[in-house]
Amino acid sequence: MKHVLIAMMVFCAAVAGAMEDDGMSAAREALLAPEKPAQREVAIRDTKITADHMEYNYKESVAILTDNVVVDDARFHLTSDKLFVFLEDANTLDRLVVVGNVKVTNEDRRASCDKAVYIKAEERLVMAGNAKLQSVDEKGKLRTVSGDKITIWTKKGDQRMEVYPNPELIIPAGSTDGLKDMM
Repeated sequence: MKHVLIAMMVFCAAVAGAMEDDGMSAAREALLAPEKPAQREVAIRDTKITADHMEYNYKESVAILTDNVVVDDARFHLTSDKLFVFLEDANTLDRLVVVGNVKVTNEDRRASCDKAVYIKAEERLVMAGNAKLQSVDEKGKLRTVSGDKITIWTKKGDQRMEVYPNPELIIPAGSTDGLKDMM
């Protein structure tokens, strides 16, 4: 039981780190925003994870949460069909795998895909299968980037992402002043 609690605490911290504003902000800023948005203060509170079922495999060091998975954190809300938490040992996160109807939302951003993988050592989040990121700009306009696979480097200061194959970027009308000289 102690290992399960430790695994869940490590998972909560990892999910918070993997899905915090840095990854989504970096993607939005790298593609669309010329100036940096103000940092938001986030109230510290417990992360609550619920699912219909959970297993922990001690030999493989993996926690598996299935059916109606919900992660409720001060910075984001995540839902999916399955969540796998892989640990290097009982206390160190290796990677997270989120599968099936993956949806992540926060105050002004939404992401969805069929599968997401966060690899801690590489500080990289990969969203695959109908991957879509949406953000609301300071004027309330919705910006969207989508593709088969979106890779976001989450390390602070990295601020880059790759969308491949079939990328699509939707810039709302009236927000493309920087492109007007191209026509």
